[in-house]
Amino acid sequence: MTHANRVSAAALACVLLAGSPWAVAPAQAQRSTQTAALRVTGFDVEQVDRLEPGAELNFTVWGTPGAAVMLQIDGSRRQVRLDETTAGRYQGSYVVGRSDRITQESRVHANLRSGNRVATATLGEALQSGWPLPGEAALPEIQSLSVTSAPGQGRSEALRYTLRGTPGGQASVQLQGSQARNVVLDEVRSGEYVGTYVLPAGAWVDTQQPLVAQLRLGDRSTQTRVAEAYAGVNLRATRAGYDACVDCATVQAINEVVVDGEGKVLGTVAGGVLGAVVGSQFGKGDGRTAAGVAGAVGGALLGREIQRRNNQRTQYEVVVRMTDGVQRTVVYAERPTFRVGDRVRVAGDTLELRR
Repeated sequence: MTHANRVSAAALACVLLAGSPWAVAPAQAQRSTQTAALRVTGFDVEQVDRLEPGAELNFTVWGTPGAAVMLQIDGSRRQVRLDETTAGRYQGSYVVGRSDRITQESRVHANLRSGNRVATATLGEALQSGWPLPGEAALPEIQSLSVTSAPGQGRSEALRYTLRGTPGGQASVQLQGSQARNVVLDEVRSGEYVGTYVLPAGAWVDTQQPLVAQLRLGDRSTQTRVAEAYAGVNLRATRAGYDACVDCATVQAINEVVVDGEGKVLGTVAGGVLGAVVGSQFGKGDGRTAAGVAGAVGGALLGREIQRRNNQRTQYEVVVRMTDGVQRTVVYAERPTFRVGDRVRVAGDTLELRR
């Protein structure tokens, strides 16, 4: 083969090769690989305690290196650009403004762009701690429940209940004892619910029963039971104290009354009749008037009324409330030294001051 023929053959081979599909296969394969490699591998946010103006949301996206990443937050005024701090790691923050409408239900979308190719991802957690993934039903959670003593009024005792859990809910505890009832707790800080209950006089708490709390969020609720919630509480009004002191009571009132010779309280009507009879006999009336009255009511009745009137005396009735809520009255011939509110013990027909 001549030199010219060799050149022509080589040129023909190049032309044939250029027209062959094998000539472009490597470039197509490379482009295909690059398209498949453009992706988001991770998406994270530092959750805040409360979504309010001034709250800073810090985002991190992991994905293909060398790209540009933009975030769109539902309810925000603008997009958020993330900087590539290390290869394939993009970070940025957004401060919630007063005109934003970002809520616990807001979704966040990330766009990772390289040239004319884009990979997208949606944040898989809520922006506020304690909230579920946007679009899912809320599942409230109780993290802790505690009881402490609180200052009461006078000699009364009070209990302070604290529950920590999912914010934005409605919390309550069930008080077991002489007066079973629900104590509503107020959310004083995000996820912290507090309530104080002052025990009425004579009431007691069954500290042997588990303390039950409930947290409701929308139409979903959860409960927890703490077996020894009162273990560190110094409380006098307990079921154990009630069982050990069935004759204990609290002074409710001290009444001064006037009774006749037979121990009966002189009422208004009886006092009025007796006053008319006695006044007619010993006052300005004469014997004929007295005899007229005596003839009307009977001589024996008049004599008995005069004797009862002459033997009247003052006595003192001390009204107490027992630990089971029942009221009793103890009578004293002399003025007692008790005061309203004193804690006493009933011993037969008398009272003993209890410290």
